[in-house]
Amino acid sequence: MYNVVPDTIKKDFEELRDADFNVEHDHQYRYAIVPNKPMQHLEDMLFFTETEKEILMEALANNAKASEKKTKRMQEKLNAIYDVSKLGSSLFSRTFLSKANLLEQAKQHKKVVKLINYRSTNSSEVSDRLVEPFSVNVKEDILHAFAIERKDIRHYRISRIERVELQEMVWQYETLHYVTATDPFRIVNDHKVRVHIRLKVGGYNELIERFPLTQAYLQPSAGEPGIYDFECNVNEKFFGLTNFILGYHEHIVEIVEPESLIEHIRRHIAKINF
Repeated sequence: MYNVVPDTIKKDFEELRDADFNVEHDHQYRYAIVPNKPMQHLEDMLFFTETEKEILMEALANNAKASEKKTKRMQEKLNAIYDVSKLGSSLFSRTFLSKANLLEQAKQHKKVVKLINYRSTNSSEVSDRLVEPFSVNVKEDILHAFAIERKDIRHYRISRIERVELQEMVWQYETLHYVTATDPFRIVNDHKVRVHIRLKVGGYNELIERFPLTQAYLQPSAGEPGIYDFECNVNEKFFGLTNFILGYHEHIVEIVEPESLIEHIRRHIAKINF
């Protein structure tokens, strides 16, 4: 039917299993992909189970400090926030969870993985990466891993990985693994510089909507109404911040410091073809 030899079909099933799909068949050789137990385990780690939710509901109902109206409101919030089926289809797609699950498995078993068709914003390239994954942050959409070819620590956005392939190779560079903190633009870099930018209300809104972590570093100006000061340490190459400044320059009052950021933006402006 498919105009291929039987071995090709067998290889197809092997590749499905290698990609951690649980493929089974019945006595009539009808094949199916069945629910993946590790995936269910990951969902249990991320979200409250029904039993856990019932315990929380009961605790709220028996809390004498909260009024009946407040208790009901909190119960409604709990139902909305921790409905696994809703979260699974909106905040975390099954594809995303599958990749995160494979990365977590590789981490637990100290195995190398291949990140297939990783879309890099910095290099504007799509390529495969062979890495040792040692920290998987689902909430922040960040994978900390040791890049085998580059021989250094790299961070990757899980959502930018097309597919994850488990390898037979075990870790060789575990002593070099360490987790570095991200800046408000979710960029991992040991070398940071302090920036101070003054923004209009529009800039304030755009910045926190695009990069929610920046809200902790925004303060209303002491001397001018409607002006906000953004002061914090960011990665030395200004990834994330550069795109914001170029895209929303009309909402920026002034780049106060550092001078290196001002020169960096000037160089980028000079590269624009009109």
